[in-house]
Amino acid sequence: MFAVIFIPNFSLQATLRHEPELRTRAVALVDSKLTKPAIVELTAAARSCGVCEGLTASQAMARCAELLIKPRSLAQEASATEVLLQTAYAFSPNIESTASGVCTMELKGMVFGSDFAAAESWAGKIIEVLAQFHIEAKIGLAVTPELALLAARAANPILTTQRNNDSSTGAIESFPISALEPPPEILEILRRWGIQTVGALLALGKDSITERLGSAAAELFNRLSPDSPRPLKLVVPAEEFSEQMEFENEIETVEPLLFVLRRFVEQLSRRLELIYLVVAEFHLQLGLSSGTKYERLFKIPAPTGKIEILFRMLQTHLETVRTDSPITSLRLAARPAKPEARQFGLFESTLRDPNQFAETLARLTALCGSDRVGTPQLETTYRPDAFKIAQAFQPASSGDFPVTRRNTGLESPVNPQTGKSALPLRRFRPPLPSHVEFREEKPTLLRSHIFVGPVVETRGPFFSSGNWWDSARWAREEWDIETSDGSLFRIFRSSDGCFVEGVYD
Repeated sequence: MFAVIFIPNFSLQATLRHEPELRTRAVALVDSKLTKPAIVELTAAARSCGVCEGLTASQAMARCAELLIKPRSLAQEASATEVLLQTAYAFSPNIESTASGVCTMELKGMVFGSDFAAAESWAGKIIEVLAQFHIEAKIGLAVTPELALLAARAANPILTTQRNNDSSTGAIESFPISALEPPPEILEILRRWGIQTVGALLALGKDSITERLGSAAAELFNRLSPDSPRPLKLVVPAEEFSEQMEFENEIETVEPLLFVLRRFVEQLSRRLELIYLVVAEFHLQLGLSSGTKYERLFKIPAPTGKIEILFRMLQTHLETVRTDSPITSLRLAARPAKPEARQFGLFESTLRDPNQFAETLARLTALCGSDRVGTPQLETTYRPDAFKIAQAFQPASSGDFPVTRRNTGLESPVNPQTGKSALPLRRFRPPLPSHVEFREEKPTLLRSHIFVGPVVETRGPFFSSGNWWDSARWAREEWDIETSDGSLFRIFRSSDGCFVEGVYD
């Protein structure tokens, strides 16, 4: 048995998929790539107003003043095709991309047998899934792909051709001759002969029709034969999950962009949920009227399919984006991953909500700047205060050069007599400029913003230097000192002068 999923007005449905509220309104689709741009598909509301295929946009507007004209979008049709094939593949591994908006499925291995009610119930589930993606589909079931396609075109919304004795399902003989899609010249001849249905064509006989109209007419009979099913050209849907839209009017504010983006997130999340996957990464691409593109990769800390979490992350970023020109197109692609299912050890812990933490970091980054939010990492040097800010969730390199505790903001000096830590040092950032008087290369007087007076005891000097091979060379002499009021400071001297580096608590 074969099943065919048929999407009527496929190009129009693909265009309106992210604007489902327009389905009940008068909308017509114009293909601008035709020699004479004309309407190719339209909604039922537009047809009831007297609009039909072949009219130009101005002719159609003259018949229906409320008509909305939409341009055909090949990009959106490609996304709709992805949805169609991926949905079909979730129900059967044997699928064929037969034509635009048509997918044929071989139900090999499925235990329907003669239980047509079970087969139609199965087909109904496919229609329900596609409806979640704002796609209205019809499904036909038959013993050959051609008969299944005939049934799909005449379905409302499901039709099985095997039960010819049941008039409610519609027998093949009652189908209009146009359902076979014969060549225009043969269709015209058959109409002149008064042949309006498939049953009337079968009554003429294959040999007599072939003798008069040639091999093209014989092909029509082959499509109706239940004894010669053709093999399918099986395909596997691409593992790509993306949604895209080209805007009719340029977008200059974030509100309409977020409106469309939320629908994209909903669609992608549901598509991945259908195959039991979640979103691990988002790739956002904005097309600008200047011809350039703005791109951004979002890594999800904890892969998820929750729409609110995914959308908030994108919204937080876009609220801070400034482009040099208006936005003309939007594309959002998702990289899937399996849901995380890991049992932590007794003494292991993790963030309660990594995605909420990532969103908080994004907001802080927007407020403070990307160079001020992250995880501090020590650089491969002994130079004090030498560190860099790495992105959150980025582990430190295992090959970092070993550094001493003197690089930290709060450290404890080591007592050379006991070898144990003493008082902690609170560093000033930046160090406080000061004037230091020396006698016999030892500091004896300190003048600074925090203290002015003599030095009663010193320990040092401690020498350190580095980067002597380039222009970033540095060298410094450090002392731990006690002043006349009992305060303990660390001071140092370098090529830039003397400074108070910190105070011991």
